[in-house]
Amino acid sequence: MSVRYELRCFECDVLVRQEEDAYQLSIQARSNPLGRGNQLAIYDTESQAKDAADRFCQMYTLAREYGYFLHGSEFRREECSSISVPEHLSDGTTLEQFRSLLEEESRNRDLPLPN
Repeated sequence: MSVRYELRCFECDVLVRQEEDAYQLSIQARSNPLGRGNQLAIYDTESQAKDAADRFCQMYTLAREYGYFLHGSEFRREECSSISVPEHLSDGTTLEQFRSLLEEESRNRDLPLPN
């Protein structure tokens, strides 16, 4: 399994690894560089996996602004519903659609929106 793409995202590395005929998107803590990380999704092509890695980091950045953290393959916030990362990566959710989802969840729970 070889790393085909690496992207630093906060305290983690977002990796695309080639595994036979598939490309695995995962996130790995820099504090444990020898681990395999947490698998988020699998793609048929390298370009799909690289695009998903970039989108994931953008989504993760936005989720953190709204108070979410990554747990397994979900964004979680104590007062809110969990958000499936693989689902939103695979269905082509845009960054604006994702922001709308986070804002709607915050409004439904009467939580403050980020500045």
